[in-house]
Amino acid sequence: MIGFFPDPYPDELLYSACARFGDRSNYRNVTTVAQQLFGSSAGMAVISFPNRIGHLVSVLPPGHKYTVDRLIDDHTPLRFYSPFIESSRLTIIRREMRVNKENRICSRLGINAGRLASPDSLRFCPECVKADRQRYSETYWHRVHQLAGVHVCPDHAVFLVSSLAGCRERESSKAFISADRIVNNIPSQPIDPRSREHDILLRIAQDAKWLLDWRGKPPTSAERHLRYHNLLLTKGLAYYKGRFRHTELLKQFRDFYPANLLKSLQSEIGNQKEAWPLRMVRQNRMSEIQPPLRHLLLLAFLESTAEQFFTTFEEYKPFGDGPWPCLNPASTHFKENIIDTCGITNGHKKRKGRPVGLFGCDCGFRYLRIGPDNDDSDRLRFEKVISYGSVWEQYFTRAWGDPSTTLTDLAQRLNVIPFTLRRHAIRLKLSFPRPGRWSRPTSEKVIKEYSNTLQTYEDSFEDRRAHWLTVRRQNPKAGRKQLISLAPYTYNWLSRHDVEWLRQHSPAARINNPEPIRVDWRSWDLELSKGVRYLSSEIRKTAGKPVRVSKEEIIRRLGHRSWFELHLDKLPKTSCSLSKRLESREDFLVRRVSLTERDFIAKRRCPTLHQFDVRAGTRTKLGGAPQVRKAVEAALTRLENRFSN
Repeated sequence: MIGFFPDPYPDELLYSACARFGDRSNYRNVTTVAQQLFGSSAGMAVISFPNRIGHLVSVLPPGHKYTVDRLIDDHTPLRFYSPFIESSRLTIIRREMRVNKENRICSRLGINAGRLASPDSLRFCPECVKADRQRYSETYWHRVHQLAGVHVCPDHAVFLVSSLAGCRERESSKAFISADRIVNNIPSQPIDPRSREHDILLRIAQDAKWLLDWRGKPPTSAERHLRYHNLLLTKGLAYYKGRFRHTELLKQFRDFYPANLLKSLQSEIGNQKEAWPLRMVRQNRMSEIQPPLRHLLLLAFLESTAEQFFTTFEEYKPFGDGPWPCLNPASTHFKENIIDTCGITNGHKKRKGRPVGLFGCDCGFRYLRIGPDNDDSDRLRFEKVISYGSVWEQYFTRAWGDPSTTLTDLAQRLNVIPFTLRRHAIRLKLSFPRPGRWSRPTSEKVIKEYSNTLQTYEDSFEDRRAHWLTVRRQNPKAGRKQLISLAPYTYNWLSRHDVEWLRQHSPAARINNPEPIRVDWRSWDLELSKGVRYLSSEIRKTAGKPVRVSKEEIIRRLGHRSWFELHLDKLPKTSCSLSKRLESREDFLVRRVSLTERDFIAKRRCPTLHQFDVRAGTRTKLGGAPQVRKAVEAALTRLENRFSN
């Protein structure tokens, strides 16, 4: 148990609190801090996602109020990633951060999969430094300043500054470096409020800070897809059946974001087969891990903040909430809100991407309206009448036979033009011309043209359904694609107006052919296994300071990091070569003992035990392993025998 530990400040990295502990303890050896706090001097001073936090909590002074979950939530960046990953994966990550096992957290978060590189160095805000030193008499590393894609301080709207404390290329990966030790007071560079790029960077930073502070329950991948689809509907970039207008989406996305900004954020779209904005909204891709920065970029494009997306989700309703008014002027409930259901379909041709609402009353009056509605007055308009219904037809029949009513007055009362009334009179086979002194003659050509009774909306349903069933019966072995080619108009009509019935009366969808294999894993497995064998031999032969044959060293020289970290199960020969040729730390020390022995033989010297341990690097905890001590004793014995004669 340690005697003290500094209380972490608001939004302080756990790494930063450990660095302040090291400054106050004033240990001579940089590895002692890790040994005291995490129980291992062999581990690294991990900046973002440390493990062994359970051990740290167990050695804190009595009376502390910290738990593992509190340290993870308040002093690591995990909360920035957790809303976008499944709860099962998040549980595994939290368990790995607690225990003393191998740290694979970055791989589980997709950080090492070649997407976004983390910042090269720890960063700070000059204004935050001044405020921290004024309030706490020291400054510290803020979590939000270290997130990938955050280049602006969300509190002061100034650009972040890179420090001399490196994140990836550090002189000592086991040293904790405090901010107060190396950060100086320097002038800040505020953003330009007139710059659209700067405004986007500030918005990303503010969303990132909100995600770090949020403690709500994140949506599942299915719920997240529904919310993205809902936002795309509001911009006319999606269809109501779940599909979206991917070409128009990419076009508007490119117009919204300057290319140089996306490049600086490592989120270029390029000419990929499937650009990353499409992968984030496709339902079959929702289980894939995407960097949180790209989620924030997509939300900004869809005019939504992270807080709105996760806490105040509202379903997009282009025609508002029901009930809706019946617009049948022949009914006694004209303009009364009595229609409870609204069927929404997709617009076509010039109306593509716009919602089309179908409203039907019990009186038989059905009409279409193109949305979305902008105000309440839009609820009293329609673009097309689908069916007038029996109530309208009965009223019109009575009024047609009334000689005291002019055709013009009747047309105004029913909100149509007089010619439309003549057409319906012909369709309903009413007396023609109508009685009274205002009757007007109509040509035989018009009477003949409109004598054929138009189909009602209900008749259209029955005819299309019957036609589709007939085509299926005549082609029992045909699949969906062939049936569509045989009856394209019927299929399109039913897919717009009766999609559930069409789905139930269509053949089962055939299993799609598997996606083409983009990577020939078998040939790559052979090539990489040869590379592992060759490099393991070359590393052992390296002149100068010996290097351990580790997985990290082989990946650094051979490349394909994401394959080794995420897809090693597809490379069995490579995995076998690695397991046979990797050196444990003890084996590496044994090899150093052998090299040290050769060096003393070349110099014709017989060292003491202390001199040999210093030269071989075995004055460590691992150097006390039985196999290492046995090798050291055997080497010293051979040297003594050689030079004693």
